[in-house]
Amino acid sequence: MKKLYSLPGLILSLIFLGVTFYFVWKSYDHSTKFREEKSKIAEILNFNDRLLSARDWLFTEETWKEKKAEFETVMNKADGHMEDAKMQGIFIIYISIAYLIIIMGIYFKRRKMYGLTMGLSFVCMSLIGMGVMNPILEMEAYKEDLTIQFYVEADEIPYYDEAVVFLEEVADYVGYVEMSIDLIRVVGADDVADSAQEVVGGWGQLVIDGKDYLVENQDSQVGIDKVFPGKTYFYYQNKGIMEVITMLWKTDNKPVAISIGLFSVIIPLLKLISTLIILLTRTTGAKMFRKVLSFLAKWSMADVFVVSLFLAFLSFSNMSPGVTMDAKILFGMYYFFGYVLLSIVLGFFLDLSIKERKRNLARAEEGNKENIASEEEE
Repeated sequence: MKKLYSLPGLILSLIFLGVTFYFVWKSYDHSTKFREEKSKIAEILNFNDRLLSARDWLFTEETWKEKKAEFETVMNKADGHMEDAKMQGIFIIYISIAYLIIIMGIYFKRRKMYGLTMGLSFVCMSLIGMGVMNPILEMEAYKEDLTIQFYVEADEIPYYDEAVVFLEEVADYVGYVEMSIDLIRVVGADDVADSAQEVVGGWGQLVIDGKDYLVENQDSQVGIDKVFPGKTYFYYQNKGIMEVITMLWKTDNKPVAISIGLFSVIIPLLKLISTLIILLTRTTGAKMFRKVLSFLAKWSMADVFVVSLFLAFLSFSNMSPGVTMDAKILFGMYYFFGYVLLSIVLGFFLDLSIKERKRNLARAEEGNKENIASEEEE
């Protein structure tokens, strides 16, 4: 242990951690903007605003064109921020691969398991940072081309018969007015007669059509289908682990927020820190931290958290409440899942690293004994 074999790798690892967390922060910044832009989509096409808006009812096509243009603009911005966030993650993957290659080159001759375990520990820190700071799940409920039906039985309409009689009387009255217009033509006032005929004729035809419609549909349903084109959103959520913890804390669900933060973030980080301490301390000191690591492993719920997210994803996707239920796993989930897998592998490599160190110490002791014996012989 006199040789500072851990110092080069430790310095390189700290530099690696600083660089990767810079990209984690940039990714988080783009993810936040993505979340903000994507939330605007549900506001633009919110079912409450569309159904309670007189403009959406009366000028449906014109209003939809405006909202569609706004929707596409917001979607383009959101997709752009998502791509930028993913790109930061890709940079981290490339940097992690290069870092592992370099650190293995440093320790390949005598301490390859040591170098690999240290490298994977710092890579795990980067992965958990990406997984925690970025969105992991997106859930939405919407209806495509929402159609509201207005149909009633004719005999259920109040004053239906009276309305038919009234329209017949109005139609008769229109007939009398048209006879009067013909008399005006007789006296030679054709311009006045033409203007009056245009007005009376239009309204008269409307009254006749209305009466005929009521009479023809007297024994059937009367109504229309009102269609709201495009998507109408009923629900939208786009959250990451930190957003979930923050939301629970602000809504007075502090015990749940603390539990998620403790078991899914803090304890996994403590496990990684304990792993590094075991690597950097002597065998006698490492025994205590191995007990700590064994204790923390029992309370780490990161793998359970991943499984619960997958279950939430599957259950939400398969719900059928009459609207389209859609759930998407976002890239933060893959990084968190990657951390879970690597942390399992890391425990295996840690055991190999400890065995490797014991073998090296045994060889060193044998070498010292041989040196002492040779000195005594001299």
